[in-house]
Amino acid sequence: MTKKGASMPTQSHTQASAQMAARRLKPQAWRNGEPLADANLDRALMYGDGFFTSLLLVEGRIANWAAHQARLLQSQQRLGFPELNWVALFSDLKALVASRPPQALEVVKVLVTRGLGGRGYQPPEAARPVVYLQRLPFPDTQATSALMVDSKHWPLFELSLTVSPVEAARQSQLAGLKHLNRLDNVLARQALADTDFDEAIMLDSAGAVIGATQANLVVLQNGRLLTPDLTHSGVKGTCLQSLNTALAQAGLDTQVEEASLTLQACLEAESIFCCNGIRGIMPVKQFQTRDLATEPVQAIAQAWFNWQQGQLTDPQSLQVRQ
Repeated sequence: MTKKGASMPTQSHTQASAQMAARRLKPQAWRNGEPLADANLDRALMYGDGFFTSLLLVEGRIANWAAHQARLLQSQQRLGFPELNWVALFSDLKALVASRPPQALEVVKVLVTRGLGGRGYQPPEAARPVVYLQRLPFPDTQATSALMVDSKHWPLFELSLTVSPVEAARQSQLAGLKHLNRLDNVLARQALADTDFDEAIMLDSAGAVIGATQANLVVLQNGRLLTPDLTHSGVKGTCLQSLNTALAQAGLDTQVEEASLTLQACLEAESIFCCNGIRGIMPVKQFQTRDLATEPVQAIAQAWFNWQQGQLTDPQSLQVRQ
């Protein structure tokens, strides 16, 4: 019973007390039915809040480091991340590469997340980015031949190409960046696994050609090298960014131009190649049922690998310029 003169707690008071008690409860997180000691999860895991680049290591040296550093810097700026700690990143890269004997070819993935915190999608006011480094074997199992560069054999990948049923996401604010939201590429690779083709062209929702599932695309048409305009979608790879420099150094009188490409243009192309920072130039030998000439691409591939061989950076030499 309530004493005479005492007031009954109101419903709103009871609700407020319950809400205060709930706020005092610690967050919990479970993984596969087991509680985790730390319930704070990285924003990369929850929202894909981050970006990455994949480095090619050639006997322990980084290929085309300038392009990768520029990509990391641009991603940090466009996604509103705090300035990267280059001193710590360089130190970690040096330690990782020095931790075991170098191989002829390897891959190191540099992945940057916004870290912990924030409320829902809202980033924390003072984000503390987290940098992950992952060292991987070079994916050479599908190499079909090789090119000679400085008396060494560089694996060359000749591809069969089809058209993906999965659309490339169209988002101009993220276009060009290698951010962590890559589900369209994941679905496209999943669909490709059920075919006999090596790669697939991805179109956006407007029907524009964007690229391949894990590479940029270049077509040779009427003597011109054309690559899709990436204003609204796609990733601008480090190989594509540097390719014109390599072509000029080789004395080739052609340059890659950005253009609005249709699927019909690809069907009518004389030659096609894919390119990325790990496998370099990959000639397309077959587009759906049509055989394509790979000879015109051989000189481009040779130019790229020759140029790349002269752009190798020893991680131990990395330092922050004042």
